[in-house]
This record gives sequence, structure tokens and C-alpha cells, in this order.
Amino acid sequence: MIRETAIDVLPIGVLHLDVKHGLVEKNREALTMHALEAARRGAKIIVAPELAVSGYSFDNRSQVAACVEALAGETFDRLSRVAKSYGAYVCAGIVECDPATHIYYNAAFVAGPDGGLTAYHRKVVTAERRWACPGGVSKSNIFETPWGRIAVIICADSYSGLLPRALALNGVDLLLVPANWPPSGVDPRLIWRARALENGVGVVGCNRTGVDRVMDCRACSSYVVTAAGEVLLDSAGDASRVWVVDYPLAGGKITSESREAIMALRRPDDFAELYLDVNGLDDFAGLWGLPSGGPLDIRCIAAESKRQAFESMQAAIEECDAAPMLLVLPRNIGPFTEDEIARFSAGRPSAVVASVVEPAGDRSAYSLISSSQRVSLFPGESSATADFGTARIALVRPESLIHPEVAVSLSKKGCDLLVTAPDRFDPDDRLLFGVKCLERAAVVVATCEGAMVCEPPVGHYSWKEELTLGSGVCSARIDTLAIRSKRFHDRVDMEALLRR
Repeated sequence: MIRETAIDVLPIGVLHLDVKHGLVEKNREALTMHALEAARRGAKIIVAPELAVSGYSFDNRSQVAACVEALAGETFDRLSRVAKSYGAYVCAGIVECDPATHIYYNAAFVAGPDGGLTAYHRKVVTAERRWACPGGVSKSNIFETPWGRIAVIICADSYSGLLPRALALNGVDLLLVPANWPPSGVDPRLIWRARALENGVGVVGCNRTGVDRVMDCRACSSYVVTAAGEVLLDSAGDASRVWVVDYPLAGGKITSESREAIMALRRPDDFAELYLDVNGLDDFAGLWGLPSGGPLDIRCIAAESKRQAFESMQAAIEECDAAPMLLVLPRNIGPFTEDEIARFSAGRPSAVVASVVEPAGDRSAYSLISSSQRVSLFPGESSATADFGTARIALVRPESLIHPEVAVSLSKKGCDLLVTAPDRFDPDDRLLFGVKCLERAAVVVATCEGAMVCEPPVGHYSWKEELTLGSGVCSARIDTLAIRSKRFHDRVDMEALLRR
């Protein structure tokens, strides 16, 4: 039986453990002890790190072989007794050996309050290429609780926007993320916060501490954030710790209003090409007939008036050299006439993106204008694509770019830049747009409150960001050749993502 808890909160135990590399029994004992502590303190959901029994860094299959176990093996047996005794759900990461195939997986299981295997997940976005097989599409990681539907993904699975999105579409309101995410590179707290906000789901990121064989994890942070962006835990430590976080409920349930509202705004016709398999192509640019790649100068003009915008554009144009230059203005400055804009591209390798009056004069559209073309994004449309200089550029409605499917679809179709002009520019807005560059296209944002250019990162390192707050010019030079080496995480529930 599940014991009663206060109807307004769900106590969640986060086991921030000092995992000793290769010391399976010692780690198992520590994991069990800390899970028991969390349960005694009232936690009804308990989460341990990725590979909490084995440690992380292994060079090959032989090296990790001494740490493998069955999904419902010794670690599960010990934690299932804790779960059953205290009416809790306990999640932990292990090196799984499938008994039928002897395939190794970076896996996590959930032991339920009945003592059984409630859910399990095999990591999809594997960095453990030397020994781990990636998991496939499955709903085995989703489980029902008295408080709502919960799912498990592992560490870098949260790096891909489509994996959390597919779970949200399957009705999940809380994500558990066992992690072994070192402090170098992209900050996982940014990723976890972005996934919470863009999907309307809570995220429990349980990281680790200690020194692994090749990684110092003592500065790793565990992080718990609600669907509304309220941070309930943001802590690190150089020794094992147990935190019990009170996750807010409404009427005894994890609230789903935010998730449902966000999902209702999706328009699958905006990203119908999401399913395309374009991984591993030697000539990605040739497939889509992209312009020859190379340097592109970008100037985002954060202006509060047309006069200020003209002055900044003129100053930028005077810097224009042989490289093509893209000038991007906020959507709500203007509208301009085509003649006003055209003088900034006349005789120069430049293009301007701005709100421009249509030739008939009865409406305006967010348009890219160069000496040879005009491409317009009309109200209600999701995106419009133009080739300029060294880049394929998508003008994207800000309400569309909030959705990761749109960014992935446009990137798969060869877009080098995603240009948008939202009305707001607060830190969460910047994060939600900036994180889309992880889908392998640069993101350019222009508002009256500031501007930003985010370039896709190398590997799992931080993305490169140029930021201007207030009036001014945000400048960047991007080599589009460098971002045309694209790989997408397609082991996802594509049917959920594209279901009408």
C-alpha cells in the first residue's frame, strides 16, 4: 500500500552520490543506505544518478563486464525492498546485461511500491559508444503513480529536444533524469530548465559527485524545476548528499495545465519533414542544393525606433567587406517600405530582415530583402525560407520556434540560420530560443529589448552565444560550412510527434 502524503506536495528524494569507479558492492551498499534515508524522510519518488553502481568511464566492453547485472538483478532486489517497505518509487542507473543477448545497456529501472519492476529505460543518446548499445523507441519508461504520469530518461537523452517532447505528448508531467553530467561543457541546468519550460513538465535532474576514473564530478549540480520554472533544488557538493524536495501538487496531482496548453499550440503541418533520415550523408548541402558555405556576418539591430534602426544599419553597412552581411531588425519596428530597406542592400553583399509593407500597401510582413529577392513571412505562417550569400535562412514565427520539432525539421531541410523576432526577451525566452541551436542550426533573435546570435556547439560543449541587452547591435560571424555536419537523434516516438 502507498502511504498517505500531504495533498499539496510530493516529496522527492534526490540521491547526489559519490560513486566509486568500478566498486560495485560498495556503491550498491551506499545507494541502498541513501535510498533508505530518503524513504525514512518521507520521499515517495527517489532518484539516484546514472550508472550509480558502476561509475562511468569505461574504455571497452571487457572493462565494464565486471559491473554488469540484469535489469531486475541485485541492485533492483535491494532497492525494491526499500520501495515496498516505504510505499515509494525508486529509480537508479545501472549497467544492464540483457540475459538473452548479452547486449550491454546504460539503463535505469524504477522499483515500485509493490516491489516489482514498474518501469525501465535504456539510454538512447549514448556517449558510451565503447560498450553500450543505444536503446530504442519504447514506452517502458513511462509509469503511472497516484500523483500523475512520470517517465525516466538518462542524462544526454535530455539534450535532444525530441525525446522529452515525445514523452510530454504521451501525457508525462514529470521527468526523472539520472545523470552523470560533468561540470565542463554545456550546463545541464540550462538544458533541464529549457525542457521543463518548452514542454510544461517538471524535471528532476539527479547528478552525482566524486572523482570518476577520468572525470572530476565534485562540482556537478543536481537540479529540480517545476513546469512553471520554479527551481526547487540547485545544489552540488563534494560528498554524498540526500535532498528531499517538496514538489507542488494541485488537488493531490502533478498539474498538467501548462503541458496541455503548450501541446495544444503545436501544428504538425509546420514540421511534416521531421521524420526524414538525413544522418550520415557525405553531401548534405548537395541534397538540398544549399548555397556554397562560408563566412556570414550578422548584425542584429536592437532598436526602439525607426530612426535608431536606420542609424545602426548605416554604421553596420559601412563595416561591410567581402563577406555577405545579414542585418536583422525587430518585427515590431516599422513597418518600413521596400525602398527604405533596399538602399541598404544596393550594390552590397547584404540583406535586411525587417517588417516591410507589402507592394499593395494593405499589410506588412516580416521579410528578407536583398538586391535580388524578397521573401516574406506572413502573419500566421510558421516559416519562410530564403537563400542569401553563404546561407539558407529560415524566418520563423516565434510561437513556432518554441517547439523543438520546428527547429529540427528546418535544420533537417538544410537551414543554416533560424531567424525570429519575438515580442519579449527575458532570460527564459532567451533560453528557449537559444537552446534550439542544439538542433544544428544557428539561432538569430532580434527584439527591441536586445538581440542574440547562438551558434551550434561542438559536441556536448556550450553553445557560442553573442548577446546584447537593451539598444545596440549584436554582431557575429558564422561559418556556415562548420555547421553543415549534422546528426539528429531519430530514435524517438515519431508517431507521437507527428500524430494529428
